[in-house]
Amino acid sequence: MENGSGFAGQGRRSSRQSTSMVPETVRVEGRDVHPARVESNYDVFRAPKFVLLKARWVSDTEVNTCAACGAKFNQLRRKHHCRLCGLVFCAKCCKEKMRLPQLACEEAERVCELCRPVAELVTKSRSSHLPFQLDSAKGLAQATRNPALVPKVVELGGIQALITLSLIDSVHIRRHVTSGLHVLSTHQQLHTSLAEAGAIKAVCKVLTSVGHTEDDTLCDGISALMVFCKAPELKMRALDDGALGPVLAVCTHPTPAPALLALMTLSHIAENPATHEAIVDSPKQALPRILAMTATQDEQMQEVSLKILAHLSNGADKIRHRIVQDDFSSGRCLHKALGSNPKSDQVLCNAACLVANLAVSGSDQGGLHDVMELCGTLLTTGPSNTELLAHLTRALANFAAFKQNTSRLIGNVQPVVSNCLRSGVSPVRTHALRFLLSLLAHLPEQTAQALTRDGAQELLQGLGSVPGLLDVIKSSLVAQAPDRAKPM
Repeated sequence: MENGSGFAGQGRRSSRQSTSMVPETVRVEGRDVHPARVESNYDVFRAPKFVLLKARWVSDTEVNTCAACGAKFNQLRRKHHCRLCGLVFCAKCCKEKMRLPQLACEEAERVCELCRPVAELVTKSRSSHLPFQLDSAKGLAQATRNPALVPKVVELGGIQALITLSLIDSVHIRRHVTSGLHVLSTHQQLHTSLAEAGAIKAVCKVLTSVGHTEDDTLCDGISALMVFCKAPELKMRALDDGALGPVLAVCTHPTPAPALLALMTLSHIAENPATHEAIVDSPKQALPRILAMTATQDEQMQEVSLKILAHLSNGADKIRHRIVQDDFSSGRCLHKALGSNPKSDQVLCNAACLVANLAVSGSDQGGLHDVMELCGTLLTTGPSNTELLAHLTRALANFAAFKQNTSRLIGNVQPVVSNCLRSGVSPVRTHALRFLLSLLAHLPEQTAQALTRDGAQELLQGLGSVPGLLDVIKSSLVAQAPDRAKPM
């Protein structure tokens, strides 16, 4: 009988803790799993010769049956500990011995049949021989697709092994590495474990090394990054770990599938305003590349690239200014997109959203006159898509806030009244009110004449329905002509 003195618990890691943020327990494939922990630096991409913290052994006195087959222990059926998981087994279920460099064990150690398949693969990943490394990468990728093996991949250092294998310059190895990391990334509970171990860096490394003929590797790598970037807490982590460069490079890939996946990944990154400056100031010429993609014939590419720009335009003034400047030097891509008459309404919705956001910047009004007039033309058609109608009305309302635009916008009063002020959608009506009030402020006589013909009643009713607005107007009137006065 092996001595279990000084050990307790069910396969938990020893008391020596790494300083990572990885949770003690995660739920994977219906099981509570204790992710492998590493001594010292948890980021194995930077420290590939990792050593796992050893699992605590279950005490002999706590168990009466084998953890694998359930056979009862007796004087003939002895107890044996697995050096990896720390559980107790019979000799039949824990007979193999193998080298475990991942535990810094010099001698071959006893490993149970439950741990052996994954343990062999992790051990092979530490070999200096390419065939063993390839076997490891292929086997681990296959194990990630087997629900029965995924918990062991997580517990026994399979994540760490895949990440260290990403450093090897081999077409076949990186194919299996990206496949395995992509599958693991679909387990939301593992995101912290993957990111802390260096999975994002590993995927970025592969994407910078991959050739243009490795489409499957590109798609798996970009798909993994996209999953990470959907998680709000990992968007900045992805940028810090170098995701922007590879993503932008794949955006211009000649094969549509990886290029579209890369754009979608960039869209998720851009949802976080804290990433906008890094995207716009990227040495990879991100902004001109994205603008160029808005003029492509592929409507999916158009839709996503316009969505990215709409996210960016929702941030700081200097970024909106950069978009307008770069659009001008790129050949008026936004005008082309807004006037492209696409089959998908979402292309126009994203383009109109972008233009409406850009319209709030006073310094760029001169560079937006062409898209402003195009918004008015589109609004005249009475679009049935309420999202598009809302963005177009918002765009005209934002443009109308600037006096220099009013003479160009006065002709849109009747379409705004007919299609927007009388709309059943509250935001559309509100933007219509903003548009008309701005015109009244800048061109009171012409606007009043237009409203007298049609729209005055709706305008007054709309103003009366805005909570608190009439009180503000009355207060302003009282300030101009006080309700109390001295005798003349």
